[in-house]
Amino acid sequence: MRVSILISLFVMENLRKSWRHLRIYIRFSKIRFVDKLSYRAHFFLVLTEYLLIVIVSYFLWKAILTDGRVIRGYSLKDMVTYVAIAGVFRFFINEFSGAISREMGGQYRTGELIMNLLKPVSYQLYIYFHAFGGILFHSVFRIVPVLTLWALLVGLTAPDHLAIFLTSLVLGALVHAGIAFLVGLTIFYVEDNSGILHATSAIIELLSGTLIPLVMYPAWLVSTMNYLPFRFIFYQPMEIYLGHLGKEAGIAVLCAQTVWVFALSTAGYFLFKNSIQKITIQGG
Repeated sequence: MRVSILISLFVMENLRKSWRHLRIYIRFSKIRFVDKLSYRAHFFLVLTEYLLIVIVSYFLWKAILTDGRVIRGYSLKDMVTYVAIAGVFRFFINEFSGAISREMGGQYRTGELIMNLLKPVSYQLYIYFHAFGGILFHSVFRIVPVLTLWALLVGLTAPDHLAIFLTSLVLGALVHAGIAFLVGLTIFYVEDNSGILHATSAIIELLSGTLIPLVMYPAWLVSTMNYLPFRFIFYQPMEIYLGHLGKEAGIAVLCAQTVWVFALSTAGYFLFKNSIQKITIQGG
């Protein structure tokens, strides 16, 4: 009896410590969220831009998939949903590129990175939670309104396995965060990594399936992408959403995504530890 009480007290104390530690990182997300609220004109311009992207994509696929045509298992109804979600998912891609990769480069050049390294927090978790604040902003004020409007005007296919899809989408975001962090670390090895950032953003859009479903790519390219993490960012979650993958296959995707999240985050952790030993601040 006494042992069980001691174990319970030990667990509760550790949970309290973990929660206090987590609250620190949540503040970083809150700062990013509030910062995003400050740029109202930019908010409406970007929202209009993404609405136009979705509308253009819709009419393009409507022209291609006329008369009930189906391409590689994708009907017009599927593509209407796919282009709508892919269009707003680009908010995620741009946020991770900006709040992780570009933010790391900016902090390196200004010297702010040194101040962040002195804080009693994990820099990797700090930059992740910083980005997640922007993701929350996009989800509430951009993604939900756009998809709601789209559903009312055109219609959206209901997800087959909503819980599995949402879990897969979160894991896909973490896969993307891991890649963005690794790309951001290139600033330690080159004086200007802006070209690398632009190239990586283009590659992620192309190979994650946000432009067109990967199944429509050449067979040799599809087989190559089976060994890369990019398809787990968006394409595989959408395959779950549209019911192209059954429940068991969907769970297998979740397992593969978890492995990639762990592998990319671990690689980022060790590469960061090695990189800060070579740090040379250009300003600040």
